[in-house]
Amino acid sequence: MRAAGISVDVAKPGRPAARLVVADNGSGSVVLGEPVDFTTDDTSVPVQLHDAAEAVRSHLKSLGVDRVVIRRADYSPASNKEGPKLRLLMEGALTSAACSVVPDTRIGTGKDTGVWFGGGKAAVDAEAGRLLGVASRSSRYVEATSAALAGIVLGP
Repeated sequence: MRAAGISVDVAKPGRPAARLVVADNGSGSVVLGEPVDFTTDDTSVPVQLHDAAEAVRSHLKSLGVDRVVIRRADYSPASNKEGPKLRLLMEGALTSAACSVVPDTRIGTGKDTGVWFGGGKAAVDAEAGRLLGVASRSSRYVEATSAALAGIVLGP
């Protein structure tokens, strides 16, 4: 099974970024592909969403993955801040883009991905961190890697 995990963050105000990691357990052990960042330009929100969705869609076409899991924002108290709203918009746009290429596309919170992985959020994040460390990859890919790990063990 090859699964792509996608996460979104808003490290720069008004500029969401997506992270994508592929996990493959076809050899019997999990191997991570090279992480990919999809950053946005300083343009209008609709243009950012469109451009990021098209970039992810195009990249997914070349990956040959069986499943995509988008890790969406965890539950938090109601917020009027733009960052969380923008993240949710981007997650929706990327989910639509992924589903247009890979019909088996799922979306879930950290808690959901932990359950799908067979443990909890802390367990899947810890395993993601361990695999990233072994592969000498940045910890900023933990959420995307967690989503990919959930994707390779998630049933039909």
